[in-house]
Amino acid sequence: MKSIFKPIKVNLIKKRFLKGLIFLLIPIVSNSQNLGDETYGIASFYSNHFYNKKTANQEILKKKELTAAHKYLPFNCLVEVINLQNKKSIIVRINDRGPYRKGRIIDLTEIGARKLGIKKVGLSKVKLKIVGFEKELMLIPYNHLVLEGNPRFSRKFYQKTKLKYRKKYRLKKRIRNKKYLKKKSKNIKKKKVKK
Repeated sequence: MKSIFKPIKVNLIKKRFLKGLIFLLIPIVSNSQNLGDETYGIASFYSNHFYNKKTANQEILKKKELTAAHKYLPFNCLVEVINLQNKKSIIVRINDRGPYRKGRIIDLTEIGARKLGIKKVGLSKVKLKIVGFEKELMLIPYNHLVLEGNPRFSRKFYQKTKLKYRKKYRLKKRIRNKKYLKKKSKNIKKKKVKK
């Protein structure tokens, strides 16, 4: 009987070792954290028992501050949150980790949930855009009027053109934290030299 069980144990040990080795060889995919990156997901808001307690950033969580929790974005990162159902948007600062429920991407404070219109609903689909780092706003939004459709001419009446506001961004002129900006000029110079 001893001879029957020994090979089984050795095979199990070999399999576990190989699984561990394969896990180490697989490259770890990290999420990008560059200026202007966009992600989509479901937003929720903090429960009442989380307030007046320390966050992961060692700050005290307050209801009337525009802060939020995100799983991997760096602390003091500024993120624009856009509610995709009613097109309302706010800019929040990341100071906590979470949410830990599957499918949720960000946890907002009470005032942030009210401004986005999530407070009554509970959950909402949102779009996140990184607009700054280390409490400094680097991307400034400005609105453009865009035609939704061409004007139609008729003998009886003239139908007005449909105008729509589309939010676009420009880079702030004076940025203190330039390490977060992508350096494209070097790549462009190299391509010109090769041609």
